[in-house]
Amino acid sequence: MSTVNPEPTIVSLDKGTHYLCTCARSQNSPYCDGSHKGTQFQPLVLELEAPQTVEVTP
Repeated sequence: MSTVNPEPTIVSLDKGTHYLCTCARSQNSPYCDGSHKGTQFQPLVLELEAPQTVEVTP
């Protein structure tokens, strides 16, 4: 299980659909890897029409 980074993470994302972790279990944080299965958590879905830099906060 990964640990939650208390600092925001800045990521550059390409155009398209991205799934970000909301459960703090992902081994590929800040991206969802499906580790939430069996919990009430669902990934945050971002649909970008153009490349964008985003800040992901815990």
